[in-house]
Amino acid sequence: MRIQANKLSVLSLSIAAALCSFTATAELDANDAMNQSVAAVDLTEEAKQAFYEDSKLNLHTFLYIRDREDRAPGADFKPQIENQTVQLAFDYRSGYFKDFIGFDVWGSTLMKIGDTVGQSEILLYDYDCNDDGVQGDACEKTNTSLNIAALKMKLGDKDLGFAARAGYTRIDMGTIRSSWGLNPHSYRGAEGKLSVGNFHVGYAWADQFKNDWTDEFHDMTNAWHQGGMDGLVDANGNPRKPAGKIDFIHSVGAIYALDNGSIDLGYGQGKDYRDNWQAVVKYGWDLNAETKLNTTMFYQGGKYVEGDLSGVDDASVESYVALGADVKNGGFTYRLAYSQTDAPDTASYNFRLTPWANSDNRNFMQTTSQIEDYNPDGTKAVKLSVDYNFASWGIPGLSMGLGGNYGWDVVTDTSVTGDERTYDGTMYSIDYNIRYRFLEGDLKGLNVNFFPAYFRSEDTNYKNDRNDMKLMLSYSYNVR
Repeated sequence: MRIQANKLSVLSLSIAAALCSFTATAELDANDAMNQSVAAVDLTEEAKQAFYEDSKLNLHTFLYIRDREDRAPGADFKPQIENQTVQLAFDYRSGYFKDFIGFDVWGSTLMKIGDTVGQSEILLYDYDCNDDGVQGDACEKTNTSLNIAALKMKLGDKDLGFAARAGYTRIDMGTIRSSWGLNPHSYRGAEGKLSVGNFHVGYAWADQFKNDWTDEFHDMTNAWHQGGMDGLVDANGNPRKPAGKIDFIHSVGAIYALDNGSIDLGYGQGKDYRDNWQAVVKYGWDLNAETKLNTTMFYQGGKYVEGDLSGVDDASVESYVALGADVKNGGFTYRLAYSQTDAPDTASYNFRLTPWANSDNRNFMQTTSQIEDYNPDGTKAVKLSVDYNFASWGIPGLSMGLGGNYGWDVVTDTSVTGDERTYDGTMYSIDYNIRYRFLEGDLKGLNVNFFPAYFRSEDTNYKNDRNDMKLMLSYSYNVR
């Protein structure tokens, strides 16, 4: 009996040891009270991996100085925009917890330094600075705001996968494409993308928008000021008509990645306001060992939804078509582009699903310059530019460029003259740029950019003559 008991004891110890070994290597049930503390440790390690070790944190600083003058017909040049802004921002992007979910945050402070004139589209713009309800009493202010606070998720892999983000987020799908000021322009909304190899299809939806000159997300409206002038009186002392709300915008898109390019299609709607559809085709060729040709074709069509929200009673189909080609050879990059616009319902083509609160990808507009998009109704435009990188001179961080744009058949806006539209106008602009990026040493990561520009027009009231100068110094520090 004693021998039998000893055998049972040894067997019991062996089973217990086996169970302990299995428990240590198997996945723990977090609902089991005995395992909760151990499971919590495992979750803590995974959270540390996702939100710290796999995360990225960048600190950004920016000095922005702009001086733009405007000259009305028969008058002298007068200041239109004068701005000096210092930006401090942080950009956090997590990894994925359990390879599934994470979050991104971008916050910033834009500090006004010195006096300002006009609206820079950078600082917070208060349409009623003295709170007296009088239009024209606006000013720019320092502000701190949260630009992005979004959850993100992913499933699968590059062969078959799904990715989504939601909250206060950037959107890049279909005809909704986030642009930038000093900070990312973003939405209260969501987007989802399904990828099958080189093919990507997605959907995006949003009902609020934020750019640099607001400190919070606002409803989208049929006015460019997003309701900022509501409650004020106009130049004649009459109460302004409140802006009409656009409940939401949404868009579907499909992208097919080619070996040397891509095909990008999109269709979007601003509810009860406007529909847009577009196609972007990009393709590149290696002409020889030193020469690369990149081409872009961009077409967008649009039509206002007839009614009070759009203010259009008999809507027409509008369009913008552009072709662009870049040739890179050695340190030189040459650009040649052409565009033409048909926007019979407005003075200029609207790439957005709202007047303003749906930013667009300006890179699609092949003939755009620093201070003009060259998309007034009727306009045909060409662009020619050249950039040179001084790497062969032993200064790889230094680049300089010169560009010229010319547009003809430019509309004279009937909303101003009260007459029938004419298309006799011309306009041209000249852009310069000097850019230097410190690639090594204590100042590594510092960028200095200087952008002088000039714009002139004749026989059109679309836009006055302008002189523009921007100086930007930016520095980003990678904390991790």
